[in-house]
Amino acid sequence: MAAQRSGDLVMYELRAREAWTQRDYSVARAMAASALELAAQAEDHHAHWNMTFLQAECLREEGTLDMALEAAQSLCEDPLTRESKALKARVNTLLAVCLQGLGHLERAVEAASIAVESAATVESAPELQIEAHHALIASLAESDRLDDAWSACLDLSTLITAAIHAQTAGKAYWVIGNVAFMRHQVTDGTRFHRLAADHLSPNNDLDLWARFNRASASRRLAAGVVDAETLECIERAEVASSIVGGTERDHLQLSLTRAHWLFLTGQLNAAVERLRPICAEGTVLSRQTEGEANLLLAQALTARGEELEALAHLETSEQCFNDAGAHDRAAHVREIVAGMRS
Repeated sequence: MAAQRSGDLVMYELRAREAWTQRDYSVARAMAASALELAAQAEDHHAHWNMTFLQAECLREEGTLDMALEAAQSLCEDPLTRESKALKARVNTLLAVCLQGLGHLERAVEAASIAVESAATVESAPELQIEAHHALIASLAESDRLDDAWSACLDLSTLITAAIHAQTAGKAYWVIGNVAFMRHQVTDGTRFHRLAADHLSPNNDLDLWARFNRASASRRLAAGVVDAETLECIERAEVASSIVGGTERDHLQLSLTRAHWLFLTGQLNAAVERLRPICAEGTVLSRQTEGEANLLLAQALTARGEELEALAHLETSEQCFNDAGAHDRAAHVREIVAGMRS
């Protein structure tokens, strides 16, 4: 009977991982849940840990970040996590990603810092270290700690070698380019994002390709880069997204990027038309992204002479940034409001 149960456990684990690779996250979670029951019966703690982590990853990919966070937090207390630096790094990296997505930026930085520290002690694990650095850099950058983020980027750059997987290298170049654009180092940002594009392939992972192009366009626009290459990024992201689908959050973020392009190219009516529903559904986004959406809508409305409605969105934007811990951006919004009321 025990052998049969063990065989069933392996079968469900394999099915869960197969569904994960096929991006069928609901099936992967269901298979993992069945595996978890069998792992508990068999007292197979390693299988239980792995399937709980897989469930958390599926929830993250589906955009259910609060539930993903809950699952990851449960693993932080697991004895296996406490005994293994590698598992500690994996869990805290996932925690940081979820916390950042939910707008809890200070806690995201804390979790990512633990991940980096833990991963550094694991021998022959460059990809684990890169993923941890990726989470730390993103959290620091979103928290307006751009100097700290750039310092972490320099550390990350030393981990990119010919031995690591091309896709992992691509993601590393991607996050370094993000920070360069945020620091208005446009030449560096462009160079690193081109390196990322060279290493990422739509044939290997179309969803990742869509997210990269959307993020690249978003960072370029935030740095004021309105050129043909930026438009190509938006269009590639839109085509890829139409094929792979994605979560509601993915669609809203892509629509926000297109709206930003419309605003910067002077198409104010079209920008407002896109931004109003995005802001209405803003709670689907992270708090900092919701803040960006409301700020952009306020700017578009101001350009059309509709300052009263713009002020309401600026107030929402400031609150979102404060809630997320992005205090520099909140202060920037307050300066805009003060200027409009003076």
